[in-house]
Amino acid sequence: MSDVYDINRIVPADAPAEFPDDVADTHFVPAPCQVACPIGTDAPSYLAYIWEDKFEEAFEAITATNPFSSICGRVCDAPCEPACRRADSDGPIAIRNLKRYVMERLGKDFTLPEIEVVQTKTVGIVGSGPAGLTAAQDLAEAGYEVHVYEMTDRLGGMMVWGIPAFRLPVGTIEEDLNRMMTHCPGIKVHLNCALGRDVTLDELKQRHDAVLLTIGSWWGKAMGVPGEADSRVVDGVAFLRRINAGERPELPETVVVVGGGDVAMDACRSALRMPGCERVKVVYRRTPEEIPARRDELEGALKEGIEFVYNTLQLEVIEKGNGLALKCVLTAPGEPDADGRRRPVPVEGSEHHIDCGMVIAAVGQQAESDELAGQDLMAKDRVKTAWDTMRTDDEKVFAAGDGAFGGSTIVMAMQHGHRAAYYMKAFLEGRENPVPYRTPFRTRRVPVAQDPLWEMINRQEQEFHGVGDNPVAFPEIESTYNRDEARAEAARCFRCDAETGTVDYSVRNREDIFVMARTAPKDAAKHTAMLQKRLQPRPNPFAEDEPASFEHLVFLPANLSRLVIDPYRDDCRVAVNFAFDKLQTASPTIVTGFDEAPEEVREDLAASIAEHGSLYLGAASLPGDGPWLQHVTGDALDPGALGYIAEPGALDVLNSAAKDKATGTIARAGDLEATLKAALEAELDVLVLDGTGALGGTWPELATGVDLALLRDAIALLRAWNREEDIDLLFFGGVRSGTDVAKLVGLGACVSVLGVAMGLAMGGTIQDGGLTFYGDMTSEDRQLAAANLLKALAGEASIMARCTGKTDVQNLEPEDLRAITVTTARAAGIPLAGTQTIPEAPLAAE
Repeated sequence: MSDVYDINRIVPADAPAEFPDDVADTHFVPAPCQVACPIGTDAPSYLAYIWEDKFEEAFEAITATNPFSSICGRVCDAPCEPACRRADSDGPIAIRNLKRYVMERLGKDFTLPEIEVVQTKTVGIVGSGPAGLTAAQDLAEAGYEVHVYEMTDRLGGMMVWGIPAFRLPVGTIEEDLNRMMTHCPGIKVHLNCALGRDVTLDELKQRHDAVLLTIGSWWGKAMGVPGEADSRVVDGVAFLRRINAGERPELPETVVVVGGGDVAMDACRSALRMPGCERVKVVYRRTPEEIPARRDELEGALKEGIEFVYNTLQLEVIEKGNGLALKCVLTAPGEPDADGRRRPVPVEGSEHHIDCGMVIAAVGQQAESDELAGQDLMAKDRVKTAWDTMRTDDEKVFAAGDGAFGGSTIVMAMQHGHRAAYYMKAFLEGRENPVPYRTPFRTRRVPVAQDPLWEMINRQEQEFHGVGDNPVAFPEIESTYNRDEARAEAARCFRCDAETGTVDYSVRNREDIFVMARTAPKDAAKHTAMLQKRLQPRPNPFAEDEPASFEHLVFLPANLSRLVIDPYRDDCRVAVNFAFDKLQTASPTIVTGFDEAPEEVREDLAASIAEHGSLYLGAASLPGDGPWLQHVTGDALDPGALGYIAEPGALDVLNSAAKDKATGTIARAGDLEATLKAALEAELDVLVLDGTGALGGTWPELATGVDLALLRDAIALLRAWNREEDIDLLFFGGVRSGTDVAKLVGLGACVSVLGVAMGLAMGGTIQDGGLTFYGDMTSEDRQLAAANLLKALAGEASIMARCTGKTDVQNLEPEDLRAITVTTARAAGIPLAGTQTIPEAPLAAE
């Protein structure tokens, strides 16, 4: 595992040694808050560190994927909080406020080690908002020199120009920027350098090996109503830019803001603080429940006295004396739009006027660029960009952020930056089809807070100050927590990441326990009801039609005396020589199924198989010409293969195989006897029993159950013919663990063949009946996972053999196994204790 500061964090890499990454912990489950965060912030870990006063550790967990943590501690839209499981009881954990608490303690002074430029290629990034700078840091951490071209005199994009100082005080942005630039001296900044004015896209492409466009949605959209050309009608984005540039214009007594999003909230609250303004009204065309503004921003505006006028649609701006009147109409919910929300429909006869002196239109934002439009890279109000690759129609040019995908939030823009950097790095490395990007989840395995009153503590609210005594100075609207408040809030966390049981335990049990803990001791009725709920008998887990499975086979332990006699005997042997010693593996497991997997995944699997000493079975070799058996479906034999496993219809091609190469075929239900006879007649070395019936297809183990009877019947036929020693049996299908491997050996197979289990270990996600791989695992992660699975399979199989008194896995026998269901007993030919079940097996033909 590499140090986080020595390799790129495009996937964010593992934490440094002093902050171990425990994502491999089998008890780790991404908490709902972490899943809801677009950049996968490990909130549970940093909340737990806060309770323990471990601020450097909390800082690391916060900043691992978030280069703008100081900013987000104040203005993040916090999608994590609505996802919090405690939201349904006494309010979600104040995750954002706790981030601010940590960053205020360390944000100004805590620095990260410098990252050197080690790559020869360079990258140009247009725009310095959260998407552009996040990508810049990721690429700089990967060793690239990154040049950022910003059209204004400040870095930060809309974080600088769109968020008023009462929410984001002066100096907070600089904390994050200074930390980034100190950490990544390879980021070179070019201020007052606008695309199309000071530099062209062609010039950037000549200077750099790749270009990222993060031009933002810098311009406000028009309302599209008559009269909005009046100079007293301004767009919200331009209004906030003036305010953040330091202007404090005299405004009329009454200002109307049209819109209901974040820009509308910042604009209406900024206007209220301007000289001359006494009243601000927000006009929104939908219901209070549908307004998109964040709840805390909406509540803050209400506390400051801003009036909200709902179900009202603007029609026209009219001059009225020395002022204006906004002509409006009431609305009612109509049919659903494409986004699922009901369309606001004007109510006939409800026209009315709202008198004011100024209208601020906050109805949306858009990107504009004549330079990009001239190169046919603009689609209406955004850069034409493919989400799957973050690329434009120009192969060298990528795009991200609001300018590519429309207005969003800071944390979503950061996700765009991570995503774009991931695909740009792949491009710079010459990887044409990289594994798809996916937000990574990491954990630090921090102990659960031990506050005995954790379930009784109510949400700790930050003190709200409103407009303050000198509104025009934009004093900060909220105070941060003190230590006691922060620890109390952190202790409220359910720690949903620390699952230690089944899904039933992790959700229902914990919530029941929480309810019982809050129930008065004398409320016997409620306690009794809860206990009765928990004590309900579970249904019989073995249904009448339960299919045969590995799960229903168990090992019998050895006689105690056999274990006591020689407790220090040699390790159990797991290496296998088979196919009459033509093939060897370090353990009784080989891998298949990766023929159509992404090339990066195949490369990592090849490295792990070679390291472990295993084999690959497939139609084509893995990269690097590693040890493999060719699955032959045609008439071409690859001389690089160690052996050939031909389909039954292609046995003739094996006649041309070299004598030192292993040969075999595949038997499936329905043609077992014929195939086995043909294999013996051709003197083949191995028979692969396909328990799925679809070996060679795309992840067939996901599509069907496992036919254990195939192995039972093959053994019965060989015994009837007295040919057990003449061919080795391999079995494919359903293998998940070393215990399954040992069970197959006990049933008569010398080697198990697995696919899906390895795919899942290497990060595959089950989707649409197959496995999809994503880039949230590094190459090192995948190689380590594959190697660990192979080692674990061998180790677990060894333990099973040792527990039955064996010193070689291959000495396991059917007598070491028992079945626990009738169907499995029949399918495997293993007796079921306490029943008269007679295993079914065919009588071999003479």
